[in-house]
Amino acid sequence: MGHRIARMASVALAVLVAACTGGEAGMPAPTDSPTPLVTQLKIAFIEDLTPDGAPGRTVPAFQGAKLAIDGAALAGGLPVPVQLVGLDTEGNPVTAAAVAREVAADPSYVAAIGAPFLAGQVTIGRVLDRAGVPMITLSALGPDLSTNGWRTWRRAVANQTQQGTALARYVDGLPESDRGVCLLGDGTEESRGLLRAVASSLRAAIALRAKVAPSASGPPAAVAAVSRVGCGVVVWGGFSEEGALMRRRLVEAGLLKVGFVGGDGLKDQTFLSITRGVGMGTVVACSCADLTTATDLPAQRFIQDYQSEFGLPPGTYAVEAFDVARMVLGAIRSGAATRADVLLRLRSVRQSDGLANVYRFSPDGELAPGSARVRLYRDEGGRWIGM
Repeated sequence: MGHRIARMASVALAVLVAACTGGEAGMPAPTDSPTPLVTQLKIAFIEDLTPDGAPGRTVPAFQGAKLAIDGAALAGGLPVPVQLVGLDTEGNPVTAAAVAREVAADPSYVAAIGAPFLAGQVTIGRVLDRAGVPMITLSALGPDLSTNGWRTWRRAVANQTQQGTALARYVDGLPESDRGVCLLGDGTEESRGLLRAVASSLRAAIALRAKVAPSASGPPAAVAAVSRVGCGVVVWGGFSEEGALMRRRLVEAGLLKVGFVGGDGLKDQTFLSITRGVGMGTVVACSCADLTTATDLPAQRFIQDYQSEFGLPPGTYAVEAFDVARMVLGAIRSGAATRADVLLRLRSVRQSDGLANVYRFSPDGELAPGSARVRLYRDEGGRWIGM
């Protein structure tokens, strides 16, 4: 199909064997139905590569999941080869539905991972749930997805409402917020959802709400509006490229003392590259972990292996994708050879200890209280440093 991405991570395993039937401690045995002879299992990585900069925002997660699969294959613990398949929704509901139906129709797909910032998940989730395909999403978008009653769906990161609440709490603690807060965004689903969540939790007065049209040069009208209303903090709801340009233009307009904060759409190298120092002090709220300063051996090994394989440090949501892939691989390793078996095993695990988090899920598929963590990061000298 035209929407299939050429990226496929094939795991080299020499011998094709039937799936094992033994169970691990704390997990039920696979279903009683005869275990089919399988030669390969697939995990779908569903993403939208249409928006500007989207590949850069999803590649780290794809690579994190690939690293987990490759590592499991090298360790020799998988009964069959596992392939990670990238599928692009192209930002189109019709294509998204076709992608979901393709996964549902192919029994070799035993699970799906939703990429960070994946929008329009309602159709995807509905189709996969009907087909019994387990889906674990890394996208914070769609905080009401858990109300659909799906049995196969989980979210491995804090949702956008939780991000917005954490960001509002931080903004309310800034002295500059006494002068009012300006809510600016780029009109994307990411932007609308985050700003709505911030507005609903913010105690400080909202002085301005505005959508900023993409602009290659020249200060947009929003900069003049921020100056006119005199707000002390700007909350940017969109992605990094336009957010970085907005930050630069605020500084160029002399608004150096206006605080600038945003969500996980800002936390990447693009923002740091475009701002080139003038973004210093920018704070973002992200459902992602940063293992840069971690001292434990597994975290250090992950960073070393990732850099060795891909030539760069792990990006945003890379380690969460690594953890999610390992959840699915754990089910396969213990003998699950069908999507029904994988789902049964995933639902039976009350807690999954990963590198980024200790994952505990509520019955509705969201992370349980205490596991839904939102972290703050600050641009300090061209690096995102945890606060």
